[in-house]
Amino acid sequence: MMIATNAPGRPVQSSLWKEISVLEIGVAACLLILFILSRTFLETIAAIYMLVAAMLFAALVQARMAASCGDQLDRRLWLASALACLIQAIILFVDPLLGSYPTAMAMAGVLAVGAAARLTLALARDYPGRGWLYLSGAVSMMVSLAIGFAWPFASILPAAQSLTLDLLAVAAMLASVTGKAPSCSK
Repeated sequence: MMIATNAPGRPVQSSLWKEISVLEIGVAACLLILFILSRTFLETIAAIYMLVAAMLFAALVQARMAASCGDQLDRRLWLASALACLIQAIILFVDPLLGSYPTAMAMAGVLAVGAAARLTLALARDYPGRGWLYLSGAVSMMVSLAIGFAWPFASILPAAQSLTLDLLAVAAMLASVTGKAPSCSK
């Protein structure tokens, strides 16, 4: 069901996007359990590639939020967050173990950009899911710092678990924001 409003800056919302966000929360929780329980190298790699797919869905939902915003600043911030998720997914697809210094630092930098975009949205606007924006941005920033300062890892599991926690925070934020028609303008 599509709900359209006449107010400027109010996006057209669909329950499909909320359902995708809620599904992503479940996927992130399952991935976190999988990372905790994975015993073999192949199980870890498979979980990382599932994380890549979930990050692509998160990027899609955030791009949808960007497309629905009437305000230029909101559109740019949502787009920056979506592009950060997309680039994270590409980095993990190419180098799932974050084995080289440049890819690990690129991942840390891109995480910081996405975190800054979500934190700016939380500070600048009064979204219904504002607390989730703060949490998502804070978790992303902590994961960025953990990857940036903890590389090289003894194993990829701490980074993958951290990225899964980040995805869980992003998915919870998206479920809360897409569940309501947030005003994308002041």
